[in-house]
Amino acid sequence: MHRAIDELTQRLALRLARERAFTGHAAHSLRTPLAGIDAQLAIALRESPPELQPRLQRVRTAAHRLHRVVSALLTLFRSSAAIRLQELDVGEMLPRLAVEGLRFEIATPLRLRADADLLAAALLNLFDNSLRHGATRVRLSLPRSNVLRVHDDGAGVSPEQRESLQIALAGQLDAGGSGLGLLLVELVARAHGGSLQLPAVEQGFAADLDFGRQQTAA
Repeated sequence: MHRAIDELTQRLALRLARERAFTGHAAHSLRTPLAGIDAQLAIALRESPPELQPRLQRVRTAAHRLHRVVSALLTLFRSSAAIRLQELDVGEMLPRLAVEGLRFEIATPLRLRADADLLAAALLNLFDNSLRHGATRVRLSLPRSNVLRVHDDGAGVSPEQRESLQIALAGQLDAGGSGLGLLLVELVARAHGGSLQLPAVEQGFAADLDFGRQQTAA
């Protein structure tokens, strides 16, 4: 019995290692062609007639979105062994993320302890989700210790959709219309010993990124 359990554990560990290696390799392999696509689109935008530029810009925006997902995957798998915790000021991070199309509001000084690369990947995916659902404003706050809330003014979801998303995240499944974005944020939270919660709000969409109870917010 014990031998069977040990063998099963070893097979599962090997499978997880192979899946992690494959995903990391695939993400790394996509970075170079994505950079080439972006460079060619930049040239096309400069040289194309005005009537084609909106369509080309939409393609370039989609390419940027894919690049963010790939970067988040690489960050997650490079950090799977050990995350690098440090004291971070979220307000100071926002300008470096270079997100266009959103106006940010910060309720209080947002200082917490997290891995900077993983936090940036999570925020980029949440902001991308906000943009895709028509948001123009995002409010960031700390509703509880070690919990960062990202609340936008977009279309939001119904209570039933929110419950379905939460169930999908708990099972580490593709979160429906939000694609890989929310799932990557959930994985970032789990890497810190926490989870991603989707609280009910009257307007827009909110996500609570819990960094775990074993940490202390600054």
